[in-house]
Amino acid sequence: MRLNINTAGVQFLATRLPEPRTDRDTGAARIDKETGLPMFQVQVAALDSSGGEVLAVSVPGQPAGITIGAAVTIEGLVAIPWSQGDRSGVAYRATALRGNDARPGSKTAD
Repeated sequence: MRLNINTAGVQFLATRLPEPRTDRDTGAARIDKETGLPMFQVQVAALDSSGGEVLAVSVPGQPAGITIGAAVTIEGLVAIPWSQGDRSGVAYRATALRGNDARPGSKTAD
């Protein structure tokens, strides 16, 4: 089950550059079944009036213009609860993620 997340009133800041998602067993790039694009993961801080939370968000295709510490826009964010044996958690996925204005002196992903 995918749960849509309302991001109105939430500010997102990139805390890491995009990294390719890979299969843990083979090391091969994970491919999005819907788009055929390689999957990437970006760590972001989500901030609203109640505080902040760090999320790792997966997205198809390499996000452009991501700068550490800069604001990012996330479209189509969903939470996907998962359970595997005695482990469980929530995975976050978006249809698109892009950088907003870059901060001077920050590292960027090209």
